[in-house]
Amino acid sequence: SFGKRIKQYIDYKGLNIRSFELKSTLKNGAIHRVVKNDTSLNGESITALGETWEDLNLNWLMTGTGEMLMDPPPIVADPPHDYKKVRKLTEELKWHKDSLIRADEHIALQKEMIEALKLIIEHQKTAAKKAGIDL
Repeated sequence: SFGKRIKQYIDYKGLNIRSFELKSTLKNGAIHRVVKNDTSLNGESITALGETWEDLNLNWLMTGTGEMLMDPPPIVADPPHDYKKVRKLTEELKWHKDSLIRADEHIALQKEMIEALKLIIEHQKTAAKKAGIDL
């Protein structure tokens, strides 16, 4: 699960949860809640982790697929010859980050809609009560 995987990575780094949060520039208690409640993080926080912890495989973190650590880049004197592959991987990473951002925006809109519907329901209840209708 996500919470266990993030804890595994923190242990690998030899850190405690609070120091990991501070280095990751996440909100106080964010990682603690994830580990304690075995939940996930939002896309923005996952993106921040990927930017801070470059060796962390975000695919593994989110899905459990693959290895915990990214393969280290090869040490070569010349740049890689397969520029298309490097470009494709960069574009794929950007697509995943954009997808997470869009998902967060979608969730925020859904939360707003839920709050609006709650207000409508309360309004309807009040109107029904005034009309003498027992719900």
